[in-house]
Amino acid sequence: MKRIGIFYFSGTGNTEIIARLLSESYERKQIEVELFRIEDIVTHKKSFAINDFDMIGVGHPVLGFGASGITDQFARMLPSCPGKKTFVFKTASSPHYINQGASATVIQAMEEKGYQIFHNSIIAMPCNWYIKYDDQLNKQLYEAAVKKVEKIVVDTLNEQEQHLKINGLLRKLLRFLYYGEEHYGARYFAKGLAASANCNRCKKCVRDCPTHNISETKGQICFGANCIWCMRCIYACPNHAIQAKNLTGCVLDPYTGGFNIDQLLNNPRIDGNYVTEKSKGYYKHFIKYFKEAE
Repeated sequence: MKRIGIFYFSGTGNTEIIARLLSESYERKQIEVELFRIEDIVTHKKSFAINDFDMIGVGHPVLGFGASGITDQFARMLPSCPGKKTFVFKTASSPHYINQGASATVIQAMEEKGYQIFHNSIIAMPCNWYIKYDDQLNKQLYEAAVKKVEKIVVDTLNEQEQHLKINGLLRKLLRFLYYGEEHYGARYFAKGLAASANCNRCKKCVRDCPTHNISETKGQICFGANCIWCMRCIYACPNHAIQAKNLTGCVLDPYTGGFNIDQLLNNPRIDGNYVTEKSKGYYKHFIKYFKEAE
């Protein structure tokens, strides 16, 4: 029996949804799967032996055209493993060409250690930053993702190669923008974070922050500068108590993807038929994506 290890970082739950769908699909095919959260590996909360797996998968959200610093850190700390079959998957608010190079730094770091990255894919999921999608579209994206996952599973088990290419100059420009967002934009955003009177000091945000950027000091929730702008603290707070004072437009209220997607999937009044053949403007580029998932 094959064993697959799936390592993923998920800010607000979209990538975790895909990782779990992948795991369930592999297991239906009698493949043993073990899931690892990347932050648990980076912080040494969980260990693993890379040779225990016949194949590994690495997943991450597209954050500012990149893979996020924590995913890059994971790739750099992996042990050398020449020839290890590896697939990469990423989630983004759009399957647009501009997001295809988001895994470049992760792939480069792993290939330098001998990993054989043979399959690279992108799955569109609900947007969690600046643009609030209609709930019909969010449900439509999830339903398409289920089908996309099945294809990824079949392709990876058959070792079918798939590579996402992007213009080299554009990739460098996007990398520059991503660096600015994560190192400057995220820090500015974090400076404006504060817990409101709704906070009951449950410290969920303290425990769950992937970069340990949140702490409790003298009964107050405090935010540092080591933020990667993943939005987890805001969207996962059970009391909706974390508020942003800087760049407030990036926060969606309510956010119905990721952690909160069940309310969509279980709502029969939402039919998941938002993008059609007649769609125009921004949503027109989704038509091809949904057709490929049929």
